[in-house]
Amino acid sequence: MLNLFQIISGVIVVGLFGVLSVKKKAVDKTGLIAGFAVGLSVWILGGWQWFLIILVFHLIAAQFTKYKYELKRSRGAAEEKGGARAWYNVFANGGIAMLLAILEGYGKFGGDVFFAGFLGAISTATADTLATEIGLLSPGNPRLIVNLKKKVEPGTSGGITPLGEFATFAGALIIGLVAFLLQVAGFLDVNWGSKILFISVVAGFLGCTFDSILGATVQAVYRCQVCGKITEKRIHCGQKTKHIRGYELIENNTVNFISTALGALIAMLLYLNI
Repeated sequence: MLNLFQIISGVIVVGLFGVLSVKKKAVDKTGLIAGFAVGLSVWILGGWQWFLIILVFHLIAAQFTKYKYELKRSRGAAEEKGGARAWYNVFANGGIAMLLAILEGYGKFGGDVFFAGFLGAISTATADTLATEIGLLSPGNPRLIVNLKKKVEPGTSGGITPLGEFATFAGALIIGLVAFLLQVAGFLDVNWGSKILFISVVAGFLGCTFDSILGATVQAVYRCQVCGKITEKRIHCGQKTKHIRGYELIENNTVNFISTALGALIAMLLYLNI
């Protein structure tokens, strides 16, 4: 049952982090509104521990998006607007987590299955963000995940590197460790700590890998007609890009949303079967 203190404290805490995020240019104004909706839902319906987990993802994403930003921009692979995320970025990475928090608040399934799904979604989002932002700094060209013999340009959808794969594992592990330290759920299960880490790492790594596979197969990819770079953007160097593969309706945010959903599903299945 919701109480007034939960709502007021949520509005204050989530709102404060939202304002700071705008000032630090981690999100734009639309991202602020979307982030407030996601964060407040998680705080009220999941709990403050759930909120801290998604906050860790937000802080990691903001920090590593801006890390060596100029180098990434010189390679034509940096996020737009200085790395400030818009509403569609927020919902693509946090929409499934918000849904699972709502199910936790109003669901009657029992157990910690919704938390496991939440953990899988956030682990996937964190793993994917680090794989992208750190992988872009790899000295060599990435290889296409569906054809490892083929080298592709940095920033190409579906491209992977050893550094990016390490970052994938690290991102999923970080979220698992945060959940473990917070003891979010499963207080009566002495094995829950190891389960949390296992579920987070496996679901996050597989969800991120699926994201790369989608990026290499069905996601729309374009070529800039000015600089010649491969990009996910319809506009590059101020000009319309040329579609070269994938489905134009499937862009990066669509892939992120699907992948976090899969990460959540994998985590829930693992929870129910281990």
